[in-house]
Amino acid sequence: MAVTLPLSGCVATDDSAGGGEGKERATAAIEAARAYQQAQLDHDWGATCEAMTERVRRSQGMDTIAECVEVVTAPKPRDNSDTRVRTSEAIEVPALGPHPAGIGVGVGVIVDSRRPPLVVQTALRLVPNEHGTWLVDQTVNIFESESADSQAVRAALAEKATVDD
Repeated sequence: MAVTLPLSGCVATDDSAGGGEGKERATAAIEAARAYQQAQLDHDWGATCEAMTERVRRSQGMDTIAECVEVVTAPKPRDNSDTRVRTSEAIEVPALGPHPAGIGVGVGVIVDSRRPPLVVQTALRLVPNEHGTWLVDQTVNIFESESADSQAVRAALAEKATVDD
């Protein structure tokens, strides 16, 4: 699964990131966030690592994609066929600490076989690289909110603006 999504050619249905170009950016960032989270669920570590910025990989001691894959490769603990991904609206997030300005998206992983269903939520900061591919530059788990709405995403990304997140 490749996570190469250009800045242009996408059409959004909401104004969450503002304007025509903002809609395209929001749509592309949401799709990149969904693909990143799905790659993790599918244990597609190559796609997961390729979807991270170089800054994030290096902050975790992984200089190359190959090193990243080696570090995160683990046996598949369970079947994820009952797991799905949902995303929030995209919001513009300002540069903060080591993180460049970009788009924040909340992703929720829902395990339907659990009663009640288990939901794990993460705020992602996505930034475009020089080729227009949206990459994950920051991940922060969201615990305080029942849903990863735009307000919770903005707060989580602002609160954890450190090099090692």
